[in-house]
Amino acid sequence: MDQFITMIITVVVSLAAAAIVFVGADRAVDQAVPRWPVFTGAVGAVLGLVLGAAAQHNGWLPAGPGLGGPLKAGWLVILAGAAAGAALGAGAGRMLQPSLDRRNAWESRLRPWVFAGPALAFVAIGLVIPGLRTVFLSFKNGPRGREPGFTLEHYTDIFTDDEYFTVEGWAQIFTSRLFIAGLAAAVVAAAAAWASAARIVGSAKQIAVAGRLMKALGLAAAVLVVAPIVGFVESLARDPNQSAIMDVLTVIVSSRVTLWVVVVLAAGSLLVWMRSRIRRQRMELDWGAPSSSMMLALGAVLLVFGALSTLHAVVWNNVWWVVTVAGLSTALGLMLAVLAERARGERFAKTLIFMPMAISMVGAAVIWDFMYEVQPTGNQTGLFNAVLQGLGFSSRGFFINATMIPWNNFWIMFIMVWIQTGFAMVVLSAAIRAVPDELLEAARVDGASETQSFWRVVMPQIRPTIIVVVTTLIVIVTKVFDLVKATTNGANRTNVLANEMFDQLRDRNFTSSSAFAVVLLALVVPVMVFNIRRMQKDLA
Repeated sequence: MDQFITMIITVVVSLAAAAIVFVGADRAVDQAVPRWPVFTGAVGAVLGLVLGAAAQHNGWLPAGPGLGGPLKAGWLVILAGAAAGAALGAGAGRMLQPSLDRRNAWESRLRPWVFAGPALAFVAIGLVIPGLRTVFLSFKNGPRGREPGFTLEHYTDIFTDDEYFTVEGWAQIFTSRLFIAGLAAAVVAAAAAWASAARIVGSAKQIAVAGRLMKALGLAAAVLVVAPIVGFVESLARDPNQSAIMDVLTVIVSSRVTLWVVVVLAAGSLLVWMRSRIRRQRMELDWGAPSSSMMLALGAVLLVFGALSTLHAVVWNNVWWVVTVAGLSTALGLMLAVLAERARGERFAKTLIFMPMAISMVGAAVIWDFMYEVQPTGNQTGLFNAVLQGLGFSSRGFFINATMIPWNNFWIMFIMVWIQTGFAMVVLSAAIRAVPDELLEAARVDGASETQSFWRVVMPQIRPTIIVVVTTLIVIVTKVFDLVKATTNGANRTNVLANEMFDQLRDRNFTSSSAFAVVLLALVVPVMVFNIRRMQKDLA
């Protein structure tokens, strides 16, 4: 209780002091024209306060009965510096008074700084100076940076230690099931893009071929959706932990024959596209069509997941977090914004979806920890394992089970997706409502369906907002710490840069912790610069 009272008193005193300084600075600038000596006296008082504080802190005054006694210990030195500075400033202002035009010019120059000065001082004290000190400390020798000399050892440790960064096993990316499925999705996206373009500007023969191709792709997509569902039903009817259909699908996807077929198709699609670009043919691939854009996004996600689930290191975990959370939160937020638009109970639904934003990261981690909880024996208390147990499947530890690695990262990421989806939904919903109704009416008059109107009219209009949402989420997710700390503490290959920075700081290894902080800053700054430049471009 005493600490709480002390904190409240400190905050109140700080706010009062800041208000006094602000009002005093404003009044001092008001005196620049009518009473120049008062203005220079105020400036001298501020300089005297600074010099007095420096003298008192560093012990510059000599010890002795005359000057080193009561004046050296305490606030009297600071007050004496302020009084001396005020006297000297007032005297100098009385002797050297500039013309009225010069005084007006001084007032015009200083007036903006009265308002911007406190904000700049706060940014400098709370951000710039600590940031520069952190960068400086990351190059110092020793755990506390007290040893002489500078070094790059802390950065080389990050990018040479296999725990933090490694490309070992990168060749396995190209044989993983996710990579093969992602490449197949990209090929399907290219085929759908060609078919969509052929339907718009193609010849009669091309339109007929495009129609047959779209039917074949639709049939293949239906089979790929139905087969896993049937396999799941089979596993429930037979043995919950086995499924012949799932085994066959797994063998087909992971087969080398499938890999080579997909690679040949992807290479052929790329060559055809390059040939059309070189010849500058009239028909371009229509990547804006719903089927092609969704399949391309799915392929990109699968390819990234295939790469990042194979590369096991702290830096790659951070990249996986950024891709997964930023991508899924934006996609789910956009989907919910479209579904909730002008629906019954829209406000209530949006309120429920946005509500997780009000929960702290640690609170969300505790909630979902109960959802994922696993009991060694007996009835399961965690929701997911209770459902699995009820269906006859084996329970599993979503965070600690070795068979879940590296996918235990995904279950932690899903907590962040649950939190940030509401933010993406609200922002994108506002952007959708800002699309002019005239454009949608014109699309309907031209015969466009609701789906075509959304992909051809709404999506181009809200693309800048989508980019802003994605970049904002990238900055937020790059610094993720709370969820990992509260769930696994970085165990079982779930560690991230911010958690490692905290662990180094806890172990009193300040220089190494500073290096991790600088790496995080280096990852965030390009995204922030891109976002700021884009906003400036849009405003211009």
